[in-house]
Amino acid sequence: MKTASTAVVKWQSRATGASADYVEGARTTDKDQAARAIAAKAIYQQALTESFARDSFAKGLSKSGKQGWIKGVEEKGASNFATGTASDSARTKYVTESSKYDSARKAADPLPKGGKGSQQNINRAIAVMQALRAAKIGK
Repeated sequence: MKTASTAVVKWQSRATGASADYVEGARTTDKDQAARAIAAKAIYQQALTESFARDSFAKGLSKSGKQGWIKGVEEKGASNFATGTASDSARTKYVTESSKYDSARKAADPLPKGGKGSQQNINRAIAVMQALRAAKIGK
């Protein structure tokens, strides 16, 4: 009889060797992942509502805890983060998405500056915040 301990060894060995198959499957599929996910948004919303009603979110986080999160960061997150942020596609996507906010970040430029904690500086911060929000929601 196979146990979870023996099955995981086989699973890791086979899955690790299948990364090229994973990429090839994504490249050659005739299915549109984004369109299918959009079409299922009502199901997703229902599943989230049911999950929150069962308190699954908090239960899952409690199960792993801070140590589980740190372990994941150390074992997977660090290398995935470095690989992802160093890619050309990440650079392009960052510039494309961030540039939408360039003018909003300059919203305070025409407003007068004041001393630390002054109403003028608060007004400048509010102007930038409102401009960033408007840019985000498309107003």
